[in-house]
Amino acid sequence: MSFYSHDVTIQAPKDRLLSLMTDPFLLSGIFGHVNILRVYDQKQGKYVDFSYLSSFSNRFLVVYVFGTPDTKMHLLEGEMEGPILEAGSIVYRGWTKDQKFVWGIRFEAKAIKPMETLVRIFVNADYNVSGLDRLLGRTPFALAQHIVEEHIIPYVKHYLKTESGIGLEGIIPTKLLDEQGLFSQIVPKITKVSGDVEYGVAVIKGENVNGKMVIKNGKISGIEVNHNGQTLQGQDAMLELVSLLTPVRVTLYAVNLDEVLMSKLEKYVLANTTQGFSSI
Repeated sequence: MSFYSHDVTIQAPKDRLLSLMTDPFLLSGIFGHVNILRVYDQKQGKYVDFSYLSSFSNRFLVVYVFGTPDTKMHLLEGEMEGPILEAGSIVYRGWTKDQKFVWGIRFEAKAIKPMETLVRIFVNADYNVSGLDRLLGRTPFALAQHIVEEHIIPYVKHYLKTESGIGLEGIIPTKLLDEQGLFSQIVPKITKVSGDVEYGVAVIKGENVNGKMVIKNGKISGIEVNHNGQTLQGQDAMLELVSLLTPVRVTLYAVNLDEVLMSKLEKYVLANTTQGFSSI
């Protein structure tokens, strides 16, 4: 049985990463060697097409793919289970039908800051060397390492999106908080989450009320609210929101100012460099 572990720090909230790590379709795609075909239906006691699934299931019929179009493709039928939620971790595991290839991967996530998470990845892979070694052309240890360093890490580096869906000239704000309820009950959560936020904006929406709150260097630096047609700012706006007896929705976004400034600087330099070349 081979084993490989790797720690990676990701600039994203822990809850966002957990939602990604519990998506078996996303994870199987990232692994690169797993193709989900069907899903096991507990009620019917068999694998079925997804349209016939009666309830949630984390057990899948899969095809394991090894090799490349440039060499030779090898397909092996098998199964995969996951996500499996264990104490403080998310687990996926699988095997081929003949049990000659068995693997497992475990993720552990620890929030370092609101927008920074340490993810620990543990992979084990075991297969019948006399059989699969010729197909894979690698040792069991190298295969476990390959899954992490040549699939998971490149995905995190180049493709992972942690955005809220709002673009800011190529800069993607990160959603840190999305709560509904009385504003007076949400304020402590805003304060807690904002501690390490350099710059952020909270959007407030409710019945006959909407507004925004600006966060700078971990503190509320400004607030403006429109309630029943009346616009309030500062302390008056805060008091109005705290006294509301109807629920509101508060969504807090944060952005890395260094990233914004660097993006603008790069665009400026590129534009001026282009102009310089065109004048020659």
